Amino acid sequence: MKIKWILVIILFILLLWLPGYAQSPSRELKMSIFPCTDAANGFRKFHQLVAYLQQSSGLKISLVFYDDPAGYERALKKGGLDFVIQDPYVYVKLADKYSNANILQALTLDKKTTQSGVVIVRKDSGLKRIMDLKGKTVMFGSKLSSPRWIAARHLFKKNGLQIDRDLRDYFNKECCEDVAFNVLLNVVDAGVVCDHFLQEHGSRQVELGLDAGQLVVIAATDQVPTKIFSGSKYVRDDDMVMITRALMHLDLQNSEHRRILENADLGGFRKASAQDLSQIRELLARMQVN
Repeated sequence: MKIKWILVIILFILLLWLPGYAQSPSRELKMSIFPCTDAANGFRKFHQLVAYLQQSSGLKISLVFYDDPAGYERALKKGGLDFVIQDPYVYVKLADKYSNANILQALTLDKKTTQSGVVIVRKDSGLKRIMDLKGKTVMFGSKLSSPRWIAARHLFKKNGLQIDRDLRDYFNKECCEDVAFNVLLNVVDAGVVCDHFLQEHGSRQVELGLDAGQLVVIAATDQVPTKIFSGSKYVRDDDMVMITRALMHLDLQNSEHRRILENADLGGFRKASAQDLSQIRELLARMQVN
């Protein structure tokens, strides 16, 4: 009898060491938005969303940020990251690291599931079309960004520009604010930001000292999918259900929810079907530029 109880205790201890083992409800869950801006801006944009999820689900959730894909992937693989809102390109690259259950797609503020990147220049630059950027400097988004890098390179190629050959130089920045400031200050000739950036951040831009009225859009990329929400393979099913239910309950018609969503540049969430995810993979594959 003693041997039986000893074996039970040993088995329980071993289970506790497994990544993502279903621990007590008090365990703090980790949520990341990737890629994102720096931690300070990321926290400012998403802490209200996390506070809402904690209140709605009763779970303890904290925001974590990663500045490199390797660290992000390691955290997913080892069960150190529970929930993620990521660019669709990141989702496609790491699809085997996520649970296939309860995957959601973010909506834009006008309830769409696609967005684009736009090329901006100063109004007084004399640059009118994409071909005018030959021999110029351009600032793109992160190399993990579907609208500001994947689709943007595709846009340049469609217009006969090879960025490594035809641009004087190019750079990559994480956030639209950084790109817009660099264009405004003449650090670069042009930049790529999300299509909603100039319209949706008037008050925030004034606070930052960014006069969007001095900037103009000269081209737009093809439409790409919006962000994907998913959980790691180690998340408990009931935790996943509670979080996805809370996210899908967010409604722009609710004034409190609207503040949360607008702060995070989101318009809500909807369930993503297997067909939706397949179409996302196919669309991004067609835009790849070697």
